[in-house]
Amino acid sequence: MPGSLTEGESFLWHRPEPRIQIGLAYLWKQEAFRILGNYVLLEETATRPNLKVGAGIQSITTGNPGYYATTEKNFHLKDGTWSLYAGVGFRSNESHSHGIGGLRYEPHGPWAIGLQLDGHQGHPYLTHRIGNVVVGYYLADFEQSGYLVGIRF
Repeated sequence: MPGSLTEGESFLWHRPEPRIQIGLAYLWKQEAFRILGNYVLLEETATRPNLKVGAGIQSITTGNPGYYATTEKNFHLKDGTWSLYAGVGFRSNESHSHGIGGLRYEPHGPWAIGLQLDGHQGHPYLTHRIGNVVVGYYLADFEQSGYLVGIRF
């Protein structure tokens, strides 16, 4: 159903070169796949944020296919790294765009905390890195608990 809540989603990402990332997501509730991709138009430098465009493509009957453009800047400070991003997103089942953004703080070490703003809601999260594995907890719309697990290989 259009706009249905994603209750569980699994991702597989591949970066064939530094500027291109492609992926496949499976939405458990909708029993559907989403094709994902993004491209870095401008790489981040010491004085300039990056510029990235991307898309998530799936059937309109199973969720929210959409497109986005964002800019991100990382600030490496003595006590850790702040990452900030902002942009615009467009969902195919809506007739208008949304501002999107987020921030993440990673002190030196395995922990990180952040907030993702998807144009409708805010989602705070906390992650812990153990080698190539990342585990975490988030609150979708500051209400619904969720867990995340990621593996980099």
